[in-house]
Amino acid sequence: MCRMVRDGFFGFKDYFQSLCDTVDGGKDFYLLGSDFESYLEAQAAADKASADPNKRTQMSILSTAWWGRFSSDRTIRDYAEKTWGIEPCRFPSDG
Repeated sequence: MCRMVRDGFFGFKDYFQSLCDTVDGGKDFYLLGSDFESYLEAQAAADKASADPNKRTQMSILSTAWWGRFSSDRTIRDYAEKTWGIEPCRFPSDG
C-alpha cells in the first residue's frame, strides 16, 4: 500500500510520509495496510460491475431486497426470542 502512496499515486506524496513510515515500520497495530491490495482488487471489481448498467440494476435490486433481513424490528424480535426467551406484548385492539 505505502509503495503506491510513496510514489504519489493518490497525490499528496509528502503529506502521507509519516503514515507510511508507521505502517511500513511495523507499527501498524490495527493492520490498516495489511489488506489494502485486496481492497483495491475489490474496488476494481465493483467499478467494473457498476460500469454495466444491467449488472448495476440487478445488483441494486438484490441489495435492496436483502435489506429486510436487517430491519430493526426483526433484530429486536430475534433478540427477545432467542436471547431472553420472551414473547412480544400484544396491544389491545381498538374497538
